[in-house]
Amino acid sequence: MNLTSFVRHAVPAAGSGTPNAKCATKLLVTMTLINGPQLTAIHALLSELHLRDEKESIIREFTGGRTTSSRSMTKAEARALIAHLKSVDPKDKGAEKMRNKVLSMCHEMGWRIPGTDRIDMDHVNNWCVSRSYLKKKLDDYTHKELPLLVTQVEQFYQSFLKRI
Repeated sequence: MNLTSFVRHAVPAAGSGTPNAKCATKLLVTMTLINGPQLTAIHALLSELHLRDEKESIIREFTGGRTTSSRSMTKAEARALIAHLKSVDPKDKGAEKMRNKVLSMCHEMGWRIPGTDRIDMDHVNNWCVSRSYLKKKLDDYTHKELPLLVTQVEQFYQSFLKRI
């Protein structure tokens, strides 16, 4: 049962005086649904951080798996999500995307743990330390340094494809 259904069922019972009705009334007070400005803020922040595609999984996480819809969030859940999204540095998100691009190309080149489909991070980091332009592990590259690393890995990937 989602929160909206729960509210519809709990409200008529709230006046009956039973212990369950008292619990339902208390829950209704603490589980007030998200308001319009909160909804707008969440969507604006998700867009700003380029996280629109991950909206459902983010909301699922912030609601403890209860919902994937922002409209079904409580005000408290929305406040927590907004605070978190405001604390995220857009550069960190951009750096993560660039690292993921590097990892994707490494995966395509077959840099996997034998017998699995998981990326072999030791192989990636060894390559970065020995062959990348700053000679350091992938996670040690900053947002400012990553574009050149991505270009370098793209060139390496293109030469890999030519050898196939």
